[in-house]
Amino acid sequence: MGIRHLLLLLVYLDPLCVLSASTAKRSKPPPKRPSKVKEVNSTVAPTVAPRRITQVQAPIVGDHDTCLGYYDVSGQFDKEFACNNTDHRYCCGSCFLRFCCPVKAKRLDQRVCTNYNTPDWIKTQPPSPAPTGDTYDPALDQTNTTVYITCGVIALIIILGISAKVAYDKATRPPQEMNVH
Repeated sequence: MGIRHLLLLLVYLDPLCVLSASTAKRSKPPPKRPSKVKEVNSTVAPTVAPRRITQVQAPIVGDHDTCLGYYDVSGQFDKEFACNNTDHRYCCGSCFLRFCCPVKAKRLDQRVCTNYNTPDWIKTQPPSPAPTGDTYDPALDQTNTTVYITCGVIALIIILGISAKVAYDKATRPPQEMNVH
């Protein structure tokens, strides 16, 4: 009985047909025949054909929560999603971070959350109205004054430097003879 169980286990655990794929060349698949009933010890017993599960059964509708769409802490809108996948059927977490979980006791009461509208800090301010008149006041504009003062100080330093150089050259020049004819 141990060998039969081992063979059945190998057949059931071979979903990728690795055992039957060992043949190198297959020209065409063998024709399908209807299953025959075997006779064992003069009693009729149906053959056990291994069945593969190809699809997961759909969950029961209405037995899951739907996490409503909300604005998270960064101001990003997260869309509504249903918790109908696997055994995580309840909307859990906090008002700003929602996820599906399997424990009904940790379910989030979404009615108390207030983050369904765009936060105030995300809303952009409307553009300022167009100016109605001349808003430029030359008395308040001091950018030109700063430029004039800076350029004046630089020019003064250059003039002082040139004057000092001329004075130094005159002072160090040897005296000239004056010949009167």
